[in-house]
Amino acid sequence: MSDAQAIEKQNPGLDTKHDSAGAKHPATGGSGNPQTGEPFEIAKPDAHQRLDGKDERSHPNALEDAKRVEKLEKEAEKEHEDALRHPTQAAKAHGNKPSAGAVKDEKILDDEEEELRKKDEAKKQSAEAHKPKHH
Repeated sequence: MSDAQAIEKQNPGLDTKHDSAGAKHPATGGSGNPQTGEPFEIAKPDAHQRLDGKDERSHPNALEDAKRVEKLEKEAEKEHEDALRHPTQAAKAHGNKPSAGAVKDEKILDDEEEELRKKDEAKKQSAEAHKPKHH
């Protein structure tokens, strides 16, 4: 029994002529990986060079990739900002005790944040006190 017959036997409702678009592998009768029979979903990492002018990806695929990369960049930027704001978080996330320096840095950041909050409150109070009074 050939691989194509085995696949057809495992999937009795499979219509290899009409169910999927694209090239069909002669041994399996379907598209996808001929060794596993699994459909190809996403190219391997670095299979496409994003700035390659000769890349034959369609425009919608290139746009989708650009959106995916933009999303990943935003996530990485957010993680970086969080790491800067919470120096002890990385060690805690890995189940380690934060270093003394990271603990001090976090305390300094907390103190600075509290001081800025107090200054903002004082500015608001000062602005309120110096408002012209209407008679």
